[in-house]
Amino acid sequence: MISSVKIQNFKVLKELSIEHLHQVTLISGKNNCGKSTLLEAIFFSNFYYHPNAFLTLNNLRGASSSLMTDVWKSFINVYSTENAFSIQTFDNKIKKVDVRLESADTVFNSVNNQVNDIDPFGQKTQDKSGITHQLFVSATDGEINDSLRFNVLFDGRIETTSRDQTKSPLRNCILTHYVSSKTGYNQMTLAEMYGRLALDTEEKNKQIISALKIFDPNIVDLKTIVQQGMARLYAVLSDGHKISVDYMGDGIFKLLYICISILANPNSIILIDEIENGFHYSMHKKIWEVIFKTAKESNVQVIATTHSYECINGASDAANNDIDIDFGYVRLENTDPAGIITAKCIDKEQLRSILNSSLEIR
Repeated sequence: MISSVKIQNFKVLKELSIEHLHQVTLISGKNNCGKSTLLEAIFFSNFYYHPNAFLTLNNLRGASSSLMTDVWKSFINVYSTENAFSIQTFDNKIKKVDVRLESADTVFNSVNNQVNDIDPFGQKTQDKSGITHQLFVSATDGEINDSLRFNVLFDGRIETTSRDQTKSPLRNCILTHYVSSKTGYNQMTLAEMYGRLALDTEEKNKQIISALKIFDPNIVDLKTIVQQGMARLYAVLSDGHKISVDYMGDGIFKLLYICISILANPNSIILIDEIENGFHYSMHKKIWEVIFKTAKESNVQVIATTHSYECINGASDAANNDIDIDFGYVRLENTDPAGIITAKCIDKEQLRSILNSSLEIR
Protein backbone atom coordinates (compact mmCIF):
# COMPACT_ATOMS: atom_id res chain seq x y z
CA MET A 1 0.00 0.00 0.00
CA ILE A 2 1.06 3.58 -0.63
CA SER A 3 1.96 5.40 2.58
CA SER A 4 2.96 8.77 1.10
CA VAL A 5 3.02 10.65 -2.20
CA LYS A 6 4.88 13.64 -3.65
CA ILE A 7 3.78 15.33 -6.89
CA GLN A 8 5.37 18.12 -8.93
CA ASN A 9 4.05 19.97 -12.01
CA PHE A 10 1.15 17.55 -12.61
CA LYS A 11 -1.89 19.48 -13.87
CA VAL A 12 -2.94 22.02 -11.17
CA LEU A 13 -0.49 20.53 -8.69
CA LYS A 14 2.69 22.56 -8.94
CA GLU A 15 3.79 20.84 -5.75
CA LEU A 16 2.03 18.58 -3.26
CA SER A 17 3.33 16.24 -0.54
CA ILE A 18 1.15 13.97 1.58
CA GLU A 19 3.11 12.25 4.31
CA HIS A 20 0.44 9.92 5.69
CA LEU A 21 -1.90 7.83 3.57
CA HIS A 22 -3.90 5.09 5.30
CA GLN A 23 -5.57 1.91 4.17
CA VAL A 24 -8.68 4.06 3.77
CA THR A 25 -8.08 7.78 3.22
CA LEU A 26 -10.75 10.41 2.64
CA ILE A 27 -9.64 13.64 0.96
CA SER A 28 -11.44 16.96 0.93
CA GLY A 29 -10.80 20.59 0.05
CA LYS A 30 -12.22 23.46 -1.96
CA ASN A 31 -12.69 23.40 -5.71
CA ASN A 32 -9.54 23.39 -7.86
CA CYS A 33 -7.21 22.39 -5.05
CA GLY A 34 -6.28 19.13 -6.79
CA LYS A 35 -8.38 16.37 -5.19
CA SER A 36 -9.23 14.58 -8.44
CA THR A 37 -5.77 15.35 -9.81
CA LEU A 38 -4.20 13.58 -6.82
CA LEU A 39 -6.16 10.42 -7.66
CA GLU A 40 -5.13 10.70 -11.30
CA ALA A 41 -1.46 11.04 -10.33
CA ILE A 42 -1.59 7.89 -8.22
CA PHE A 43 -3.38 6.06 -11.03
CA PHE A 44 -0.80 7.22 -13.58
CA SER A 45 2.15 6.13 -11.41
CA ASN A 46 0.94 2.53 -11.77
CA PHE A 47 -0.12 2.84 -15.42
CA TYR A 48 2.68 5.00 -16.86
CA TYR A 49 3.94 2.38 -19.33
CA HIS A 50 0.68 2.06 -21.28
CA PRO A 51 0.28 4.12 -24.49
CA ASN A 52 -3.34 4.86 -23.56
CA ALA A 53 -2.59 6.04 -20.01
CA PHE A 54 -3.20 9.70 -20.81
CA LEU A 55 -6.28 9.04 -22.93
CA THR A 56 -7.72 6.86 -20.18
CA LEU A 57 -7.33 9.64 -17.61
CA ASN A 58 -8.74 12.17 -20.07
CA ASN A 59 -11.80 9.98 -20.63
CA LEU A 60 -12.30 9.56 -16.89
CA ARG A 61 -12.61 13.35 -16.71
CA GLY A 62 -15.20 13.25 -19.48
CA ALA A 63 -12.83 15.27 -21.68
CA SER A 64 -11.86 14.61 -25.27
CA SER A 65 -9.34 15.92 -27.76
CA SER A 66 -8.51 15.03 -31.34
CA LEU A 67 -4.82 15.86 -30.83
CA MET A 68 -2.66 13.61 -28.68
CA THR A 69 -0.21 16.44 -28.02
CA ASP A 70 -3.04 18.52 -26.51
CA VAL A 71 -3.88 15.61 -24.22
CA TRP A 72 -0.25 15.31 -23.12
CA LYS A 73 0.15 19.06 -22.53
CA SER A 74 -2.98 19.14 -20.35
CA PHE A 75 -1.18 16.97 -17.79
CA ILE A 76 1.73 19.39 -17.36
CA ASN A 77 1.42 22.34 -14.97
CA VAL A 78 0.46 25.56 -16.86
CA TYR A 79 0.59 23.55 -20.12
CA SER A 80 4.29 24.31 -20.44
CA THR A 81 6.47 21.84 -22.31
CA GLU A 82 9.39 23.42 -20.47
CA ASN A 83 8.20 21.65 -17.33
CA ALA A 84 8.47 17.96 -16.58
CA PHE A 85 6.10 16.38 -14.11
CA SER A 86 7.09 13.96 -11.41
CA ILE A 87 5.08 11.54 -9.24
CA GLN A 88 6.76 9.84 -6.31
CA THR A 89 5.05 7.22 -4.14
CA PHE A 90 6.35 5.31 -1.17
CA ASP A 91 5.40 1.88 0.14
CA ASN A 92 8.38 -0.18 1.21
CA LYS A 93 10.56 1.56 -1.38
CA ILE A 94 10.43 4.87 -3.20
CA LYS A 95 8.93 4.67 -6.67
CA LYS A 96 9.34 7.71 -8.91
CA VAL A 97 7.91 8.41 -12.37
CA ASP A 98 9.21 11.41 -14.38
CA VAL A 99 7.61 12.59 -17.62
CA ARG A 100 8.67 15.30 -20.07
CA LEU A 101 7.26 16.33 -23.44
CA GLU A 102 9.30 17.85 -26.27
CA SER A 103 8.43 19.00 -29.77
CA ALA A 104 10.21 17.46 -32.75
CA ASP A 105 12.04 20.76 -33.36
CA THR A 106 13.50 20.73 -29.85
CA VAL A 107 14.51 17.08 -30.10
CA PHE A 108 16.13 17.28 -33.51
CA ASN A 109 17.95 20.57 -32.95
CA SER A 110 19.53 19.09 -29.86
CA VAL A 111 20.28 15.68 -31.36
CA ASN A 112 23.00 17.16 -33.54
CA ASN A 113 24.82 18.43 -30.45
CA GLN A 114 24.52 15.75 -27.81
CA VAL A 115 22.11 12.89 -28.32
CA ASN A 116 22.21 11.44 -24.82
CA ASP A 117 21.13 14.71 -23.20
CA ILE A 118 17.84 14.58 -25.04
CA ASP A 119 17.27 10.94 -25.91
CA PRO A 120 17.53 8.71 -22.81
CA PHE A 121 17.81 5.69 -25.11
CA GLY A 122 21.12 6.87 -26.60
CA GLN A 123 19.86 6.33 -30.12
CA LYS A 124 19.09 8.66 -33.02
CA THR A 125 15.38 9.33 -33.44
CA GLN A 126 13.44 8.81 -36.63
CA ASP A 127 13.42 11.28 -39.48
CA LYS A 128 11.92 14.59 -38.42
CA SER A 129 9.26 14.41 -41.11
CA GLY A 130 7.48 11.60 -39.29
CA ILE A 131 7.33 12.90 -35.70
CA THR A 132 5.57 15.90 -34.17
CA HIS A 133 6.26 15.37 -30.47
CA GLN A 134 8.00 12.92 -28.19
CA LEU A 135 7.13 12.05 -24.62
CA PHE A 136 9.91 10.66 -22.43
CA VAL A 137 8.93 8.59 -19.40
CA SER A 138 11.39 7.27 -16.84
CA ALA A 139 10.62 5.29 -13.71
CA THR A 140 12.76 4.13 -10.82
CA ASP A 141 12.07 1.86 -7.88
CA GLY A 142 15.12 1.23 -5.75
CA GLU A 143 17.79 -0.04 -8.15
CA ILE A 144 15.31 -0.91 -10.92
CA ASN A 145 14.97 1.53 -13.83
CA ASP A 146 12.54 1.73 -16.73
CA SER A 147 12.51 4.13 -19.71
CA LEU A 148 9.95 4.64 -22.43
CA ARG A 149 9.53 7.00 -25.35
CA PHE A 150 6.19 7.73 -27.02
CA ASN A 151 6.36 9.27 -30.52
CA VAL A 152 3.38 11.11 -32.00
CA LEU A 153 3.51 10.78 -35.78
CA PHE A 154 2.00 13.26 -38.23
CA ASP A 155 -0.83 10.84 -39.03
CA GLY A 156 -1.81 10.75 -35.33
CA ARG A 157 -0.47 7.29 -34.56
CA ILE A 158 1.60 6.67 -31.43
CA GLU A 159 4.82 4.66 -31.45
CA THR A 160 6.29 3.23 -28.25
CA THR A 161 10.00 2.56 -27.82
CA SER A 162 11.60 1.00 -24.76
CA ARG A 163 15.29 1.15 -23.91
CA ASP A 164 15.07 -2.49 -22.85
CA GLN A 165 12.70 -4.50 -25.02
CA THR A 166 12.11 -6.97 -22.18
CA LYS A 167 9.35 -6.09 -19.78
CA SER A 168 10.64 -4.16 -16.77
CA PRO A 169 9.66 -5.52 -13.33
CA LEU A 170 8.44 -1.99 -12.61
CA ARG A 171 5.52 -2.58 -14.96
CA ASN A 172 4.20 -5.27 -12.62
CA CYS A 173 2.49 -2.43 -10.78
CA ILE A 174 -0.13 -2.58 -8.08
CA LEU A 175 -3.50 -3.03 -9.77
CA THR A 176 -5.17 0.38 -9.53
CA HIS A 177 -8.87 0.87 -10.27
CA TYR A 178 -10.40 4.34 -10.75
CA VAL A 179 -14.09 5.02 -10.03
CA SER A 180 -14.81 8.32 -11.78
CA SER A 181 -17.45 10.89 -10.91
CA LYS A 182 -17.65 12.08 -14.53
CA THR A 183 -18.32 8.91 -16.50
CA GLY A 184 -20.85 6.12 -16.20
CA TYR A 185 -20.13 2.65 -14.88
CA ASN A 186 -19.64 -0.05 -17.48
CA GLN A 187 -22.08 -2.96 -17.11
CA MET A 188 -19.79 -5.34 -19.01
CA THR A 189 -16.86 -4.55 -16.69
CA LEU A 190 -19.11 -4.97 -13.67
CA ALA A 191 -20.44 -8.32 -14.89
CA GLU A 192 -16.91 -9.54 -15.63
CA MET A 193 -15.66 -8.64 -12.13
CA TYR A 194 -18.73 -10.21 -10.54
CA GLY A 195 -18.08 -13.38 -12.54
CA ARG A 196 -14.61 -13.62 -10.98
CA LEU A 197 -16.19 -13.34 -7.53
CA ALA A 198 -18.77 -16.02 -8.29
CA LEU A 199 -15.94 -18.42 -9.13
CA ASP A 200 -14.12 -17.52 -5.94
CA THR A 201 -16.41 -17.93 -2.96
CA GLU A 202 -20.09 -17.69 -2.06
CA GLU A 203 -19.19 -15.64 1.02
CA LYS A 204 -18.21 -12.59 -1.08
CA ASN A 205 -21.53 -12.78 -2.92
CA LYS A 206 -23.32 -12.73 0.44
CA GLN A 207 -21.36 -9.61 1.41
CA ILE A 208 -22.50 -7.84 -1.75
CA ILE A 209 -26.14 -8.81 -1.23
CA SER A 210 -25.93 -7.60 2.37
CA ALA A 211 -24.57 -4.24 1.19
CA LEU A 212 -27.32 -3.82 -1.40
CA LYS A 213 -29.97 -4.47 1.27
CA ILE A 214 -29.00 -1.10 2.73
CA PHE A 215 -30.96 0.40 -0.19
CA ASP A 216 -33.49 -2.34 -0.91
CA PRO A 217 -34.15 -5.15 1.60
CA ASN A 218 -36.04 -7.07 -1.11
CA ILE A 219 -32.82 -7.93 -2.98
CA VAL A 220 -31.97 -11.58 -2.35
CA ASP A 221 -29.45 -12.43 -5.09
CA LEU A 222 -27.56 -11.29 -8.18
CA LYS A 223 -27.51 -13.06 -11.53
CA THR A 224 -25.45 -12.54 -14.67
CA ILE A 225 -27.63 -12.79 -17.78
CA VAL A 226 -26.25 -12.63 -21.33
CA GLN A 227 -28.49 -11.10 -23.99
CA GLN A 228 -27.40 -10.43 -27.58
CA GLY A 229 -23.80 -11.09 -26.58
CA MET A 230 -23.89 -8.54 -23.72
CA ALA A 231 -23.50 -9.67 -20.10
CA ARG A 232 -25.56 -7.73 -17.59
CA LEU A 233 -26.14 -8.02 -13.87
CA TYR A 234 -29.66 -8.44 -12.57
CA ALA A 235 -30.92 -8.13 -9.01
CA VAL A 236 -33.23 -10.96 -7.96
CA LEU A 237 -36.03 -9.72 -5.68
CA SER A 238 -37.82 -11.65 -2.97
CA ASP A 239 -40.88 -12.06 -5.22
CA GLY A 240 -38.75 -13.67 -7.95
CA HIS A 241 -38.63 -10.69 -10.29
CA LYS A 242 -35.30 -9.74 -11.90
CA ILE A 243 -34.30 -6.12 -12.54
CA SER A 244 -31.18 -4.92 -14.33
CA VAL A 245 -29.07 -3.21 -11.66
CA ASP A 246 -28.56 -0.08 -13.76
CA TYR A 247 -32.32 0.49 -13.60
CA MET A 248 -32.36 0.46 -9.79
CA GLY A 249 -30.96 3.93 -9.16
CA ASP A 250 -27.56 5.57 -9.07
CA GLY A 251 -26.93 4.81 -5.39
CA ILE A 252 -27.45 1.04 -5.66
CA PHE A 253 -25.42 0.79 -8.85
CA LYS A 254 -22.54 2.87 -7.47
CA LEU A 255 -22.34 0.93 -4.19
CA LEU A 256 -22.44 -2.33 -6.15
CA TYR A 257 -19.62 -1.10 -8.39
CA ILE A 258 -17.47 -0.07 -5.41
CA CYS A 259 -18.06 -3.34 -3.51
CA ILE A 260 -17.32 -5.54 -6.51
CA SER A 261 -14.23 -3.46 -7.40
CA ILE A 262 -12.84 -4.05 -3.90
CA LEU A 263 -13.78 -7.71 -3.51
CA ALA A 264 -12.76 -8.74 -7.04
CA ASN A 265 -9.35 -7.03 -6.86
CA PRO A 266 -7.55 -8.08 -3.65
CA ASN A 267 -4.24 -6.36 -2.79
CA SER A 268 -5.08 -3.45 -5.10
CA ILE A 269 -5.73 0.30 -4.88
CA ILE A 270 -9.25 1.65 -5.48
CA LEU A 271 -9.54 5.38 -6.22
CA ILE A 272 -13.03 6.91 -5.89
CA ASP A 273 -13.71 10.47 -7.02
CA GLU A 274 -16.54 12.37 -5.27
CA ILE A 275 -17.69 9.29 -3.41
CA GLU A 276 -20.80 11.00 -2.02
CA ASN A 277 -22.47 11.35 -5.45
CA GLY A 278 -25.65 9.30 -5.72
CA PHE A 279 -25.97 8.63 -1.97
CA HIS A 280 -28.53 10.20 0.39
CA TYR A 281 -26.84 11.89 3.34
CA SER A 282 -28.46 9.47 5.81
CA MET A 283 -26.76 6.47 4.17
CA HIS A 284 -23.11 7.49 4.49
CA LYS A 285 -22.29 5.72 7.77
CA LYS A 286 -23.64 2.39 6.53
CA ILE A 287 -21.85 2.77 3.19
CA TRP A 288 -18.53 3.45 4.93
CA GLU A 289 -19.06 0.43 7.17
CA VAL A 290 -19.34 -1.70 4.03
CA ILE A 291 -16.21 -0.10 2.51
CA PHE A 292 -14.17 -0.61 5.71
CA LYS A 293 -15.23 -4.25 6.03
CA THR A 294 -14.55 -5.19 2.39
CA ALA A 295 -11.26 -3.23 2.23
CA LYS A 296 -9.88 -5.00 5.31
CA GLU A 297 -10.90 -8.46 4.14
CA SER A 298 -9.46 -7.94 0.63
CA ASN A 299 -6.35 -6.01 1.76
CA VAL A 300 -7.34 -3.15 -0.57
CA GLN A 301 -6.31 0.48 -0.16
CA VAL A 302 -9.17 2.92 -0.78
CA ILE A 303 -8.49 6.61 -1.47
CA ALA A 304 -11.60 8.74 -2.01
CA THR A 305 -12.47 12.41 -2.42
CA THR A 306 -15.54 14.32 -1.23
CA HIS A 307 -17.10 17.77 -0.82
CA SER A 308 -19.75 16.50 1.59
CA TYR A 309 -19.80 17.20 5.32
CA GLU A 310 -22.28 14.34 5.80
CA CYS A 311 -19.92 11.97 4.00
CA ILE A 312 -17.01 13.00 6.24
CA ASN A 313 -19.14 12.65 9.36
CA GLY A 314 -20.46 9.24 8.24
CA ALA A 315 -16.91 8.00 7.60
CA SER A 316 -15.81 9.28 11.01
CA ASP A 317 -18.72 7.60 12.81
CA ALA A 318 -18.05 4.29 11.04
CA ALA A 319 -14.29 4.49 11.73
CA ASN A 320 -14.75 5.16 15.41
CA ASN A 321 -16.97 2.09 15.68
CA ASP A 322 -14.26 -0.02 14.01
CA ILE A 323 -11.11 -0.12 16.13
CA ASP A 324 -9.23 -2.18 13.53
CA ILE A 325 -9.65 0.13 10.54
CA ASP A 326 -6.66 2.23 9.49
CA PHE A 327 -8.54 5.38 8.47
CA GLY A 328 -7.35 8.94 8.00
CA TYR A 329 -8.52 12.26 6.59
CA VAL A 330 -6.57 14.71 4.42
CA ARG A 331 -7.60 18.31 3.73
CA LEU A 332 -6.00 20.02 0.74
CA GLU A 333 -5.57 23.80 0.86
CA ASN A 334 -4.57 26.22 -1.88
CA THR A 335 -3.48 29.34 0.00
CA ASP A 336 -0.01 29.82 -1.50
CA PRO A 337 0.24 32.48 -4.27
CA ALA A 338 2.92 30.30 -5.89
CA GLY A 339 0.35 27.53 -6.35
CA ILE A 340 1.83 25.05 -3.88
CA ILE A 341 -0.95 22.92 -2.35
CA THR A 342 -0.61 22.01 1.31
CA ALA A 343 -2.04 18.86 2.87
CA LYS A 344 -3.22 18.59 6.47
CA CYS A 345 -3.26 14.96 7.60
CA ILE A 346 -5.71 14.14 10.40
CA ASP A 347 -6.16 10.76 12.10
CA LYS A 348 -9.57 9.37 12.95
CA GLU A 349 -9.46 10.45 16.62
CA GLN A 350 -8.57 14.03 15.73
CA LEU A 351 -11.26 14.09 13.04
CA ARG A 352 -13.94 12.97 15.49
CA SER A 353 -12.87 15.68 17.95
CA ILE A 354 -13.04 18.38 15.25
CA LEU A 355 -16.47 17.25 14.10
CA ASN A 356 -17.75 17.15 17.70
CA SER A 357 -16.61 20.78 18.06
CA SER A 358 -18.65 21.76 14.96
CA LEU A 359 -15.57 23.23 13.29
CA GLU A 360 -15.39 23.52 9.50
CA ILE A 361 -13.30 20.65 8.19
CA ARG A 362 -14.01 20.53 4.44
